[in-house]
Amino acid sequence: MQFVVSGAGARRRMVGALLLGVSTCGLTGVLPAQAQQAGEGLAEARVARFDIPAQPLPRALAVFGQQAGLQVSVDAAAARGLDAPAISGALTAGQALGRLLARSGLAWRPGGARTVIVYDPAAPGTVDVGGGDATRLAPIVISSLSGYGYQGTPDWVYSDPASVSVVSREMIEQAPVRNTRDLLDTVAGVYVNRSEGQNPGIAVNIRGLQDQNRVVTMIDGARQNFQRSGHGASQRTYVDTAFVREVDVEKAATSGVGGAGALGGTVNFRTLEADDLIEAGRTWGVEASVGTGTNAFAFDGSVTAAARVSDRFSVIAGVSHKKVGSYDIGKNGTVKLMDDFTYVDETVIFTGQDVVTTFLKGEADLSDTLKFTLSWMRNRTESSQGSYSAGNGFDEDTEEITNNTIVANLAWNPESALVDLKASLWYNHLANDETRGYVLDPSVLFPVDYKMATVGGSLENTSRFDIAFGALSVNYGVEMFHDDGSTQADADYLASAYPIVGDSGADLSVGFSGANPNGRRTMVSGFANVTLEHDDWLTLSGGLRYDHSKLWGSTTIYGNAVRTQVPCDPGDTSFTCRRYGYTWANVHPGADVSVDRSDGALLPNAMVAVKPLDWLQAFARFSQSYRAPSVMEALIAGGHPPPALPVDNAPNPDLKPERGNTYEVGVNISRDGMFSQEDGFRMKAVAFYREIQDYISMGTVRRAEFNKEYSSYVNIDGTTRMSGVEIEAGYDAGLYYLGGAFTWLNTDFGNTYTYEGVSRPVEPSVIFVPPEFKVTLDAGVRLLEKRLTLGARMNHVGGTNPAIGSLASGYVTSDYTLFDLYGSLKFNDNAKLRFGVNNLTDVAYVPALGADSLPAPGRTISASFNVKF
Repeated sequence: MQFVVSGAGARRRMVGALLLGVSTCGLTGVLPAQAQQAGEGLAEARVARFDIPAQPLPRALAVFGQQAGLQVSVDAAAARGLDAPAISGALTAGQALGRLLARSGLAWRPGGARTVIVYDPAAPGTVDVGGGDATRLAPIVISSLSGYGYQGTPDWVYSDPASVSVVSREMIEQAPVRNTRDLLDTVAGVYVNRSEGQNPGIAVNIRGLQDQNRVVTMIDGARQNFQRSGHGASQRTYVDTAFVREVDVEKAATSGVGGAGALGGTVNFRTLEADDLIEAGRTWGVEASVGTGTNAFAFDGSVTAAARVSDRFSVIAGVSHKKVGSYDIGKNGTVKLMDDFTYVDETVIFTGQDVVTTFLKGEADLSDTLKFTLSWMRNRTESSQGSYSAGNGFDEDTEEITNNTIVANLAWNPESALVDLKASLWYNHLANDETRGYVLDPSVLFPVDYKMATVGGSLENTSRFDIAFGALSVNYGVEMFHDDGSTQADADYLASAYPIVGDSGADLSVGFSGANPNGRRTMVSGFANVTLEHDDWLTLSGGLRYDHSKLWGSTTIYGNAVRTQVPCDPGDTSFTCRRYGYTWANVHPGADVSVDRSDGALLPNAMVAVKPLDWLQAFARFSQSYRAPSVMEALIAGGHPPPALPVDNAPNPDLKPERGNTYEVGVNISRDGMFSQEDGFRMKAVAFYREIQDYISMGTVRRAEFNKEYSSYVNIDGTTRMSGVEIEAGYDAGLYYLGGAFTWLNTDFGNTYTYEGVSRPVEPSVIFVPPEFKVTLDAGVRLLEKRLTLGARMNHVGGTNPAIGSLASGYVTSDYTLFDLYGSLKFNDNAKLRFGVNNLTDVAYVPALGADSLPAPGRTISASFNVKF
């Protein structure tokens, strides 16, 4: 975003105000008829969330312009020296602008499509607003038109000097999706791991990093830290699209709230607000949607309602249900199939899900400067995992996952440039209740419960100053979170169910809790960042954060079998028992292992952004990041689940944190009126280089308790390197639009680690290596006075051949190209039909970062009908 004061000799610029997709149409409905005619194009009033601190009026108008998506012209001399009050809350653009100007003596009127003129009605020569004429003004121009970006990306992304992408509500509502993770497939630099394709959890890979909270995933800022060890990705987030208003993706270290312990970026699923449903002039709104489709896409529906109970309190609530079954793969092309494993009668088994989500949020404006929100989202997912063999039939483990997220936010924006305070407190609890079946004996069923409870919060403030060199802002604060992970399985039941190994002396439940340990972790992080904005062309920022992590817990490890005398069971009539009263067994001795470790790091960041032209911004950034070992990494024990004995794994006491340096250069382009008054072009391009020391993977350690070698997490030798280029661009001319995204990614993971002075290859696991390139093209037209939208998308993804780890051969993927169609027909302001065809050409393929045992869905046709009241 930029604003230019011409004729006054002063120039300034502000970057990074949050744009919430407010239509420029929000001014209509509060103007006289003549003024509405002068503002042709501002045809529909909308309410949106504004958050503008108290500050000098010219800067406040700049922030307003960006958040509202408007061009603003103002008499620079009239605005000089005036201050604007803080405004925060759900307002139309007209209401927000009126509050900013309430004490200034200035007035405003529309000046054409997406343009607002702020003027002094008492100035000589000024004509009454109703006359449609006024004095020629020295303008402040805010070039920030909402929604022209790639797939509806809001404009603030293209004024933020950082590698940020947004999945907009427009994209989310485009057509029903089988799983929320599908929304991220077209984001540059981002992949979604589908190696655990039978599990509906979302595992995000950004620039080659994933799992163990390397990428922090959140719902409204509440961390989703649950992990579960398996044959693929371990980090899993459960959220449905019904109540997500946008997905914010940051691809490098985050210097403020949300960045604690994040090595490679963040993904934040932001939920709906009451004003997303309540139209201007009304006090309530209801939205209902119902959809279905082919290829086992059975049902996807939701009902959401919002009410403005008073001028200061609103509430929004909803319920959604999604039910999809096991899908058929495509029929064109060839993929490696495992017929006696996961593929039966052209169907990939156990790939369905049944999801019920409930959502509740209250929003209170406690005063003109104090806002409080409290939300709760509950996601309940039922699914299965397992395999099939001709001799034994289906081996099915049923999964019931309940994810509760509670978030409380407080924002205080008094009439002071020194205070812009935000506080947050949140709680997440995920319970994965599993009932396991054993293929050799279908009657053997037993429960295992995996749980992760995380509580956290943050407090931050931004103080702003006018100094001789420009506008200075200081953002500082603290955040913390605490994880409590546990896994429970009945050891006595397991011993009786597997008598062959039940007399080993080992606690068979450690086969589950060893790889998914019981443990606790607390992280506290403090940060301070300073930003200086000089004129309209230069922005400098730098800061420090300090992360401190403490982790503790205990587990049990087992040594090699020792032939040991054991008491005879009652009724044992064997010769040994009858003669000696005891028998012999191969018993594995056990030892309790306690882990209590603390880690910390001081992490600098710096950024410079230059704007040589009104529409062009270039930037360079440097950031350091750090990730301490997770509970899973620090406390690993056990082995493969029963009937295997839990004697293979043990903690590594010498495990070190991962540390990263990321260098980025990029450009933002934001041009309007290229070929017409209503078109716009947006582009963000970023090139990056990242190096990581002490990357953590699997290897071998020796424990002194039994002088035995175990599998464990180890630090890879040397430097892990990642580099790449990411581009997202969009052109929107109103009647048609074009967009695209490009990803080129090169990863160089180390493949050795040092053990007992000797370099060894990384063996017991797989390191997921994303494809080198991905290209998405998206285009569409708007017909019948923009009531009908028809679009098409192409997504081409390169193949990958990970060469690291003993499981690598199962994760090889080939190039594939997918074509999708989508569209919508708006019958009136309250009813819309959406439709889509995914995988139009019915290609058979294994998705990137997937497993060859789980090919992707074939052609799927879906449709949904949406009504608003």
